[in-house]
Formats: sequence, C-alpha cells, structure tokens
Amino acid sequence: MAGTELPDAPGPDELGVLVAAGDGESERLVMLGKPVRGRVHLREWSAHNWSGPPEERDAPVADVLALFQRAYDARRRMSAGLAQIRAWLDGRPV
Repeated sequence: MAGTELPDAPGPDELGVLVAAGDGESERLVMLGKPVRGRVHLREWSAHNWSGPPEERDAPVADVLALFQRAYDARRRMSAGLAQIRAWLDGRPV
C-alpha cells in the first residue's frame, strides 16, 4: 500500500543498535549510517525524545566506536555485538 511506509524505519544503509540503560544513562536506540570519509551519521532516541524525532549528528568513526566500547566495557546489553558494530564502521558486511 502506498504511503504506509515508516519514515524512520531502518533501511539497508543503517545499522540499529539498542543499548540498555546503565551508568546513569537511559536506554537508547542508535541508528548508524554507513561511514563516509571517516564519519558516520547517527540518529538517536532515548528517554528524552523516545516519542519524538531523533537527535541527529555526524561523528568520527573512532568516536562512535568508543561510544559502543564504553557500553560494552560497562557490561550494558546491546542488540548488536561489538564485532558486528566494528565491521559496520569499517565498511565490511555484517
């Protein structure tokens, strides 16, 4: 049916990662775009904007990997493994 697509549904150019709450941070959903010239576009929802539009920004790949590494080191659950996130950020198939 035309017009029934969800505008914020993940596409083939995004990897969605749900990160559990912890370390004083709320649960968050981060949609990662494919990296381009060492930067990646992020769309992020958390308790602050769960029912609204995402916070969007571009960040260096190294900073994005560090964000997920900190969550992993803090033993927070993530819907994608760190190896899968690394592969995505390296531009490899996941």
